[in-house]
Amino acid sequence: MLKTLATEELKILNALAENALLTNDELAPLVKIDAAKVAELRRELEAAGIILKYRAIINWEKIESNGVNALIQVKVTPERGQGYDEVARKVAAFPEVRTCLLVSGSFDLLVEVDGPSLRDVAFFVADKLATIEGVNHTSTNFLLKRYKQSGDMFSASGKTHRLPMVI
Repeated sequence: MLKTLATEELKILNALAENALLTNDELAPLVKIDAAKVAELRRELEAAGIILKYRAIINWEKIESNGVNALIQVKVTPERGQGYDEVARKVAAFPEVRTCLLVSGSFDLLVEVDGPSLRDVAFFVADKLATIEGVNHTSTNFLLKRYKQSGDMFSASGKTHRLPMVI
């Protein structure tokens, strides 16, 4: 069931989306209510499942890692009476899956996957994802570099270090 939010609640959510480390005392002047009311509203938003968790955005490219990320486009035949939900639930249940989204366009689901290697992700797609009933087609794209995520730039300059192509 969808909840209609008060202006103060929306302000709290927007501030926390920008900086999840804000305390109730720091939020209070931003939303123009006292810290005790902020704490109460925050608890209600958490209890209602609107605030799911607080998370840091980490630039994994700054540390040495052999892991890979992939975005997989999945074409699905929806199940009668359940639409895409049952297939998406099965896909999302795998621990390799970070994100599973229903999207419009030429495919139905966009799935973000983490794996220790290209080979492991390829086996995940072939052995697990593609074998789910209702999955008709997959197209895997490996992430090479993140430039921006959740509104945050990963490169201070925004420039790449790619050499110009000479023709």
